[in-house]
Amino acid sequence: MKNIYTMKKTFILLTSIIMFLGCSLDANNPNNLLEDQLGVSAFSPMVNGLEGVLVRAYGNILAPYSVASDEMIWIGSRDAWQQLNFGNVDNINNEFVDAAFFYVAEARYWADDVIARGEEFSTSNAFSSKNKADLARAYWYGATIYMVIADMFDDFVVGSVKTEGAAPVGKANMGSLYDAAIGYINKALALNAGLTAELKATKARAEFSKGIWAKTNPVNTAAPLVSSASAASLAAEAIAALGDDFSVNLITSGSAPDTVGGLDIAGEVNDRLEMRLSDSYIISSDAKRPDAIGDGNPATTVSLMDPIDNIADPALYKNVVNFTAPGLYPEYPVVSGREMLLIIAENALANGDNASFTENINKLRALDGLTPFSDQVDAQDLLEHSRRVNLFLQGRRIADHYRFGSPSEYWISSSPAINSPGTFLPITISEIQSNPNVN
Repeated sequence: MKNIYTMKKTFILLTSIIMFLGCSLDANNPNNLLEDQLGVSAFSPMVNGLEGVLVRAYGNILAPYSVASDEMIWIGSRDAWQQLNFGNVDNINNEFVDAAFFYVAEARYWADDVIARGEEFSTSNAFSSKNKADLARAYWYGATIYMVIADMFDDFVVGSVKTEGAAPVGKANMGSLYDAAIGYINKALALNAGLTAELKATKARAEFSKGIWAKTNPVNTAAPLVSSASAASLAAEAIAALGDDFSVNLITSGSAPDTVGGLDIAGEVNDRLEMRLSDSYIISSDAKRPDAIGDGNPATTVSLMDPIDNIADPALYKNVVNFTAPGLYPEYPVVSGREMLLIIAENALANGDNASFTENINKLRALDGLTPFSDQVDAQDLLEHSRRVNLFLQGRRIADHYRFGSPSEYWISSSPAINSPGTFLPITISEIQSNPNVN
């Protein structure tokens, strides 16, 4: 899988930026600076810092989200992970959702703040082509965190002043966060500063994810397929430019340990063994780690079979290896050519265009040398399976559990995930206690 987007492995918080740039700023005391004294020269470090907090937020929220699906199973000692595994996803006091909430809120706030500063700086004659490219990156980071929040949370607080608590967006209005993401992508595209195809792929994901959100708010198992001609068109443009198997990733690195955070998914699964990849997907003789991930043979690692060839699914195997082999420092796919093909295929199936569905699902299958689809199995079942294996551990599974009416085998009968399908992660106790606008 090819990395299209090269992420810098730096993590610079605002205090670091101030210290680093102190001697170059026009101030009476360069060791005692205010935020409003930061200028264009500080913008690149700000964007790099935004990248760092986004990577940290993504890895940390992916842990509770994934263990609440059937992708992972709890095996450790911390009961709050088990409660998520059971489908108790709405508990405001869950310590791990609460811990991740801090990182996600930080990334959302810093994205908006950095983007606002960049837009202000862009009116300056000192704003260079490099700054313009950095602003495009900032828009992409901002779009990504807005999508993640909308994908994973039932409600969220989006404030513009860090010292004042804002009101929650509201469950019924969470779809508007996809609009915010799309707005940022449109601004990035208008800059014409590169990354055009990657931005179009992200916009395709945002538009399609909004359609999925509508299928889970409320849940509509009778008509689960998303129709979005615009998303499919954007996906096709991205594939034409980047190929069928591109991947736009967030990258973690041991050289920037602060970007990992305290409870990221890689640390919890690959190191601490609080959770592991579940038996629904992998073979684990010791009930801790997947077997034989380095031997190149899916049959010794993967338990989930391709529904046509009846072999260990090779797409799933690639995702398992890509996550587990790097240990503490995997790459997190945000958008990919495989997801673009899935978007095009689902849009076609939703509109009764079986020929286009077949063409694009077979392009996806061809990436792994699988037998082409020709009505051997139900088309919607194949689509669901293809999403399950190609988007494994990418924060998409719970929505598919709900809309396709296929609950996790680990959800208990008394859980909100079973009794109130469409329930996602909540605003957590730390925000509730600190923000008088949250009931």
